[in-house]
Amino acid sequence: MGPSGAYNPGTRVDPTAPRPFPATLWTAVLAARDRDGADWRRAMDRLITAYWKPVYWVVRSRWSRPHDEAADLTQGFFLHLLEKKDALAAVAPGRGNFRTWLRTVLDNFMRNEHEAARAQKRGGGRTHVPIDAAEDAPPLPAAGLTPEQAFDRAWALHVFHAAVADLRARYRADGRDAAFRWFERHELDPDAPSCARIAEEAGVKPHEVENALKGARAAFASVLRERVRETVGEDGSVEEELRALRASLG
Repeated sequence: MGPSGAYNPGTRVDPTAPRPFPATLWTAVLAARDRDGADWRRAMDRLITAYWKPVYWVVRSRWSRPHDEAADLTQGFFLHLLEKKDALAAVAPGRGNFRTWLRTVLDNFMRNEHEAARAQKRGGGRTHVPIDAAEDAPPLPAAGLTPEQAFDRAWALHVFHAAVADLRARYRADGRDAAFRWFERHELDPDAPSCARIAEEAGVKPHEVENALKGARAAFASVLRERVRETVGEDGSVEEELRALRASLG
């Protein structure tokens, strides 16, 4: 199963309905600290889904490992977090962002990794980590990126694509599929058509497309902010994380 980290676009989102699991990543982080809690494994799976690609990028770029070995080490790293009882003990809101902590722990793991022993341990089939590197293997980072930049870019791409999926789900739930398609083509397509061309193809007036795009841009900015807020421990960090996300995406 390849991770997506996104809402199912075919499901109507009811904001009043109880959720089976808290949405914020920081809630997941705190739940993942409690190994005896009912939501511990679901919390860990949520974190793995959000962060396995950044980890994979660092293993490949900083440690110069080929794909198969990098995928194996990525699995091993998250198994290490699953199996170590106090792995997340030092993580808490107000102590810095989670991805910085994760990157530091990954560096320590890689320095201490004894590949033969770990490979035998990982081959035991004792547990499952929800990554599919064969199906979803990210490409190597662009030339010139440091491992830290590669990690942050993978994180930024995950947050960005998750926000796009959130907006798609919300627009579909409201019956505004056409408006989302206009936003997707005009704002996300490298060869974006003009508003006039979109309007002509849709059989509507250009100002209708322009107004829809204005609303969609505002909605997307709000959704993206919500996604970023999930990854920080306090509201004051949201603007800083948004700046980091924009810088990582270029």
